[in-house]
Amino acid sequence: MMSDAWIATLAVVLLLLLVAVRTPIFVALAFSGIAGLIGMKGLPGVDLVPLALTAQLQNYALVSAPLYILLGEVLAVSGLGRDLFGAAYRWFNRVPAGLGASAIGSSTVFGAMSGVSISSVAVIGRMAVPEMLSRGYRPAFASGTVAASGALAMLIPPSLMFILYSSVTGVSIAQLFAGGVVPGLLLAAIMIVYVVVRAKTAPANAPVTDERFTWRERFVALGKISPALILILLVLGSIYTGFATPTEAAAVGALAAFGVTGGIYRKLGWDNLKAIFVATAHVTTSVLVIVGAAFVFTEMLVVARVPDAVSGFVVGLEVSPYLVIAAIMVVLVLLGCLVDAASLLLVVTPILVPAIEGLGFDPLWFGVLLVVNLEMAVITPPVGLNLYTMKSVVPELDLADIFRGVLPYLAIEAGMLALVTAVPELATWLPGLIA
Repeated sequence: MMSDAWIATLAVVLLLLLVAVRTPIFVALAFSGIAGLIGMKGLPGVDLVPLALTAQLQNYALVSAPLYILLGEVLAVSGLGRDLFGAAYRWFNRVPAGLGASAIGSSTVFGAMSGVSISSVAVIGRMAVPEMLSRGYRPAFASGTVAASGALAMLIPPSLMFILYSSVTGVSIAQLFAGGVVPGLLLAAIMIVYVVVRAKTAPANAPVTDERFTWRERFVALGKISPALILILLVLGSIYTGFATPTEAAAVGALAAFGVTGGIYRKLGWDNLKAIFVATAHVTTSVLVIVGAAFVFTEMLVVARVPDAVSGFVVGLEVSPYLVIAAIMVVLVLLGCLVDAASLLLVVTPILVPAIEGLGFDPLWFGVLLVVNLEMAVITPPVGLNLYTMKSVVPELDLADIFRGVLPYLAIEAGMLALVTAVPELATWLPGLIA
């Protein structure tokens, strides 16, 4: 008879093989998890599957996930994305690569409303990339800018990744949201600096425009996006003033989004309503199916006592704890090339967090670090969802150009990983103020 540790190892190998042959990730997770449970417990091991599903999927924190997804889908049909991009361009048009900087700025604001990176890429990319291409921007430069900045939605609240991390660890969603603000805004600023410097040093990437706007036009454009700013304040303000929990704030935000889209933009016809609810159901189902399958796989690892073994091994290492963190980040980057961000988060979090706590690190800080790492996953070939979303909304783009365009941003994300590791206060300072 094989030991539970060997069976768990074989289950992990089976998972990687299934992923390698392009098996849907929820099938790969569920199948390898169930196979491992049967190997350790026999057929009675299958009884643990419904227990794992019901224990985790009834987590109250997960209720906010479909509500934030609904909020993003409502805003996607509103036309607000067009106004965001237009307002950003009126303020950034005088700088080199003004359209690129505008795309990053509008992606940042839209991410602060939707929390889902592919929604941000789809909404902003549909307008920004064709506009950049028509102005002579190189395809790789234009597409990379939007695909990478769309990932900011994972870090800037309300973030679906933080909701999933909270559901596994129990760390406060409000604290995680606050922890993502400073790194998210800093990352957006670095991306803007990059496109400006890149356009200045290599003007062929982004030709200069002679278009000019008056101060009045700029402030009028800001007025058009005031519903977006009010919506952000409503959602985050209701959380941090104690008026609502993050889940309740999601419901408030979704309701307000319907009001903005119907009352201000007049875009809530039957066709749009159908599109909103179909898209919300599709994304929510996809996420929750992966969540359920990941919990089955995690249950198998728990039965094999893998988290305890990993924690004991890591704590027993006679090396710097920061060297351990660096090694974990490298492994996660490699895994992010093969597995989508949500699945990776759900599988590794129960294994790594006990070890992180054993080393004396704050799980809130590690959650922010993990999400920065996962931002790299969504823009890393061959699995990066943002890359294929970019291709789907601007079909004339060559996928090779999109891949090439995100490479500099992978370096920027890696730099942010190092910065948050070296200066943990970037993630913990704001949560400490509102605790």
